[in-house]
Amino acid sequence: MPAKKTFQDDQVIEKIMSLFWQQGYYHTSMDEIVATSGVKKQSLYNAIGDKHTLYLRALSRYHQQTLTSCTQAMQQLEQSGADALTVLSMLFSRDLTNTDQPAGNLMANAVAEFGTTDTDVQQAVDWFYNDYLTLMSAVILKGQASQQIINTQSSTALAQALLEARIGLQTRLRQGAHPDIALREQAWRQFLTR
Repeated sequence: MPAKKTFQDDQVIEKIMSLFWQQGYYHTSMDEIVATSGVKKQSLYNAIGDKHTLYLRALSRYHQQTLTSCTQAMQQLEQSGADALTVLSMLFSRDLTNTDQPAGNLMANAVAEFGTTDTDVQQAVDWFYNDYLTLMSAVILKGQASQQIINTQSSTALAQALLEARIGLQTRLRQGAHPDIALREQAWRQFLTR
């Protein structure tokens, strides 16, 4: 008779996600994963899978948490009467200076570590950025409708430029740089409203 599982997958993935976020995939050993999760190696393999599967689950968890958090924050801002630029500012700068979590962004870190060498990781990253792009694009479209944001380019093209600027900042933060987020935000606001 197989042993009964005594842990919650979500809680374990949460701990493992933080470890991968801090150290990256290649610098994280299975022994560290076992120690961090508090789950025996064989139990992890049986319930969730190998290191690569754990990493993909961590990326998925990050995706879910980030998009849920952004959507809730957008709704709260919109309900309080915030304009499109204020909502866009939240999406652009969200967690860039949060010292309670590792630097950068788990997805940007995955791109830096894997590039295009792992199709599963690439697919997870693409899915995340497409969803984030959709959020930004929707906000820009509302700003264009209210004539707060320029409409000389599509909302998707503007959102893509803004998302790529955010990804660049996340990469710089991961490198230990201290870019002036407010100055970057001022620049994109001018670009979107000129």
